[in-house]
Amino acid sequence: MQRTKILLAAIAITLFATPSAKAQLSWDKAFNKFKMEVRADGEYTTTDTAARPNLGFHGKYFNLKLGGDLGSGFSYYFMQRIVANEGSVTFFDNTDFLYLDYKPTNNWRLRFGKDAMALGGFEYDAAPIDVYFPTNLWRNIYCFQLAFSGAYITDDGNHTFMAQVSNSPYVNYNNLNYDAGLVSYNLYWAGNMGHWHTLWSTSMVEYKWNNYLNMIMIGNKLVYDKWDLYVDFIHHALAIDDWGKNFGIVSCANYYFTPQFNIFVKGMYEQNKSGENLGSSVAMDHQLAAGHTSARYGLGFEYFPSEQKNVRLHIYACRMTDSFTDATTNQPVTVATWNFNVGATWTMDYYQMFKK
Repeated sequence: MQRTKILLAAIAITLFATPSAKAQLSWDKAFNKFKMEVRADGEYTTTDTAARPNLGFHGKYFNLKLGGDLGSGFSYYFMQRIVANEGSVTFFDNTDFLYLDYKPTNNWRLRFGKDAMALGGFEYDAAPIDVYFPTNLWRNIYCFQLAFSGAYITDDGNHTFMAQVSNSPYVNYNNLNYDAGLVSYNLYWAGNMGHWHTLWSTSMVEYKWNNYLNMIMIGNKLVYDKWDLYVDFIHHALAIDDWGKNFGIVSCANYYFTPQFNIFVKGMYEQNKSGENLGSSVAMDHQLAAGHTSARYGLGFEYFPSEQKNVRLHIYACRMTDSFTDATTNQPVTVATWNFNVGATWTMDYYQMFKK
């Protein structure tokens, strides 16, 4: 009886939630999953201007995850951020994942529902709760959309080839009145070739009726026992003359001194050198403002006090710069920001608790 009350209470809490803007693609089974995740951070942020530094503690994430087997090849997965704000666009704004998965054969999978857009890159693919000082694309793309996906998985499980049609993130971006009924066409490959892993994609993202933002995201990762390193290349273009102007590179390396202690370094560079007015309703690319370049780099540590890794402590420092030409003075401007962050993440796995 007590367990039933806990389950009902947890589901009731999910009525109060907010949309997120990040992703995690996975075709792994989500059976018998019932857990909550929490992350809270303390931050100190200052710039090289006279602006007052920001200092404070705040909750970063509060997630509920449910998954299970429905029989006859069907399964489901549900993930929701839990906060006291209702959705501003549709009921499903408050949900990261809520999809039905069907496995007709050992190699083929079909999925329909609220899902992550099938975009490549290891930063994009990571669980949001695990990402520190991300790229502008990671922060600004509203990637959780209603979608239909079909995937072919090789017999050894090392390669996944996916085709997906989803709503475009520009259907309602930051509650601005853009065109409705826009879609995104995505092709995706996830590969595992020993030490070399890949997450590659190409997409046509509709931002206006019959007008598309072309995106190529290429993620490569080396994985060894004590360390791993990924490098993601992100390119997006609205027109032929945009090719080579709007791109980003992000890389992160981890070194695991022990299973409980990790040190990581991360850096990135992004630019939008398009000559178009990308903030207009004619041509929209919200990943980075037109004429801007952005760079971030930093160092951090993670520590897991328990062998189960259900508690994680982290600390990092990073420097961020944004460069552009001032429209009034026509002079180059660079704004630099330092961010220092310390926090804790913990997971409450109710399924394992109930089993015990």
